[in-house]
Amino acid sequence: MPTKGSNGVKFVYYADHKVKRVAAAGTFNNWNHKRGEMENIEGNIWTVELNIPKGRHLYKIVIDDEEWVTDPLNPSISEDCQNNSAITVTDEGEVLIRTTEISEQNPNYMYEQFSAIESPEWIRQSVIYELHLRAFNEHGFRGLVEKLPYLKELGVNTLWIMPFQQVGQQFRLGTYGDPYAVQDFYSIDASFGDTEDVKAFVRTAHSQGMKIIMDWVMNRGSVDHVWTQSHPEYFTHNEKGEIYYEVPNREYFAGLNFDSAEMRKCVIDAMKHWISEYDFDGFRLDDSDITPLDFLEEIRQELSRIKKDVALISQSYDEFHHLHACDLTYDGSLRLLIQEMAESTIGQSDFIRTYNSYKYSFPKGALRMRWLEDKEQSRISACMGDNLAKATASILMTMDGVPLLMMGQEFNERTLDTWASLFEEYQLDWSQFDREMFEHYKYLIHLRTQSAAFWEGTLEFVPNSEDKVLSYIRSSETEKYLVIVSISDNPLDVRFEDSSALLRHFGTGGDLIYRTGTGELPDFEGGRVHLDRYETLIYRLRD
Repeated sequence: MPTKGSNGVKFVYYADHKVKRVAAAGTFNNWNHKRGEMENIEGNIWTVELNIPKGRHLYKIVIDDEEWVTDPLNPSISEDCQNNSAITVTDEGEVLIRTTEISEQNPNYMYEQFSAIESPEWIRQSVIYELHLRAFNEHGFRGLVEKLPYLKELGVNTLWIMPFQQVGQQFRLGTYGDPYAVQDFYSIDASFGDTEDVKAFVRTAHSQGMKIIMDWVMNRGSVDHVWTQSHPEYFTHNEKGEIYYEVPNREYFAGLNFDSAEMRKCVIDAMKHWISEYDFDGFRLDDSDITPLDFLEEIRQELSRIKKDVALISQSYDEFHHLHACDLTYDGSLRLLIQEMAESTIGQSDFIRTYNSYKYSFPKGALRMRWLEDKEQSRISACMGDNLAKATASILMTMDGVPLLMMGQEFNERTLDTWASLFEEYQLDWSQFDREMFEHYKYLIHLRTQSAAFWEGTLEFVPNSEDKVLSYIRSSETEKYLVIVSISDNPLDVRFEDSSALLRHFGTGGDLIYRTGTGELPDFEGGRVHLDRYETLIYRLRD
């Protein structure tokens, strides 16, 4: 496995066939494999030591400049659904690797040594809804105001607005270009509205109890960003002295030069502008996994001075981001684990071990943003089918952490591919509205936001007899719920291996408050319950 070497992190690769070149490419070198070339030291053995800053890093081994593979010597696969290998480097240069041996009884260094930043209550209680203005409605910010009653009915309380600034023209892909190729951090794309439209939207959303997160492109601008003319020193330059972005195949971007203190100040000033002038409540930080940690900490410190309860969402899987910078890091593990359970690759006990290996690898109290759909992934229904997607929604909304919905996920929208769909004229297909899926999400979201057990309470798994059934207790000081979800395509008679422990949780009894099945009513006498295929049961337990 990757280990601490004399000059950095040591990677080793054993080739199983004759190769000419091997490299390590990841977040530590902007996925530029030419800065991670390995040396052939003996026959099929390749190695390199790289100076890597502290934090979680994702990477792949690159064979002959073309084949990108996970590291065969590293069992830790990231929870980003992109099959990347993962390591965490400590302040002392030690290499931490997550394994399923990590547990409550055997926590790792980060859990033992650190606690997460104290986050505002509103972000802990959030159900986040991600949307792009053009795709979600036809009339920009004014149209989004008209959609607020719909979102209020659904129950989401935090909106994440994907980039709405002007997009660069040079090397633009498609009619509209990549919305993350921002040309001016202070701008508003005129097709979405003007200054007053944005302010009116934020005011109206706030009046209805919603918080607004702005998507912030963290480490780059468009290659024709306004600063490239006025301050070219704010950007990275290649060997020819040309402004460029080091991440491969992104010619329309210009990378920010983090060595420039003046550039850092200008970026933070732009972020302050959107808080002080428009009253945004926080930022989702795009590609923060390839942004220096000290800059993220600087951002947190400066923004907190003008809005005490500001929230920052890190598009990373980095344990260190929780200490002084960000409130949430990403976690896409539910999508991976539930699909593996459905395919019988893993069972219930494997799910629990993996869940614990994440929990006890992160600082105490770290909040993870759990998602089933991400802008770089397909729809969950396309991945798993409608029935399993519905059961998976039950798990997403009743687990700990902070859940995220991608626009349209709640009504089983099918046409959104990835964020590249937004490069052309595209809108969600509202004509195929799945009312049953919407009502399912609606109930679960309202239950979650109104019941502290789900957003600040503990989670305790209750083992059962079936590999394709998850059962767990969510508890706060005043509330307790039992959640049982089947991801099996067959009806099941579930036995609880320790029925006395389960009945202990029931106290004086429990009320069945929600179910998706239509078969015989559940009966816990004798520690057994019958579940329909893909059924969800939720009990409110009495003391």
